[in-house]
Amino acid sequence: EDKRIQTRRRTRMALLLRNYRCKPSVWAFNQASLWWDFIVPAFTNVQWVQNFRMFEETFDFLCIKLRPVMERQNTTFRDCVPLKKRAAIALWKLATASGYRSIGHLFGVGITTVYRCVQEFCAAAETLLVPELIRFSDEERFREMAVHIENRGKVVECVYWTARELPGKPLLVTAGYYILGDSTYPFRTLVVENAFGRLKGQWRSVLKRNDCDIQLVKSMVLTCCALHNLCEDHGETYETSWDVPEAAAEQGVEEGSRDVRDGLMQYLTYKS
Repeated sequence: EDKRIQTRRRTRMALLLRNYRCKPSVWAFNQASLWWDFIVPAFTNVQWVQNFRMFEETFDFLCIKLRPVMERQNTTFRDCVPLKKRAAIALWKLATASGYRSIGHLFGVGITTVYRCVQEFCAAAETLLVPELIRFSDEERFREMAVHIENRGKVVECVYWTARELPGKPLLVTAGYYILGDSTYPFRTLVVENAFGRLKGQWRSVLKRNDCDIQLVKSMVLTCCALHNLCEDHGETYETSWDVPEAAAEQGVEEGSRDVRDGLMQYLTYKS
């Protein structure tokens, strides 16, 4: 009788174990993200501009614009990082040039997640923002410039940051010429310098040393130019405190660095 009872118990236990299925659980390191979850939602527009270089309204517009490329879905085993948080992580990196580890601690994510957010955000910006916000000179335009230069005679060959029709909006680095006899030359030069200065002040990742992969660096520069133009179009506030002191801009510049910069600019122009 005892053996029968034990056999029934074993059979019942086997059936229970066979029918029991573990409930899938989300796996991830539990990291604190109090700053993003509780502090940022209470930001004023001034605080949004100070931290993310744009109003919350512009930030929402940006997220909607990039949603088709950046949207991710939760999986059975892991919840994805929300779109707005990923965009905010990328903006923080571009605006401050902070390290991946410090950004991860601030937003409560891992270092790899920060890197992926920056990479995916810049890729999405190249696809959806750059074509709308940055105008590139084409072959026909360069030919017109060449004919004009040949007719005028007095020219200076250089590499420079071109500007859009409105002051303060930078384009991409392109090879070109400044015409010495043109009466608008000083104004154009001022526009270019002003645009470049605002770009560096607003998005510090183009000011400081960047050790990322060369393709990501190019993508980050393009993204910063597009974001700058987006902020200009939306009438965003530019804080004078972002201006880069001349001494700080020249700090750490070694002999021959100008040649390295010019070579890099030519390389990026050729690749684009």
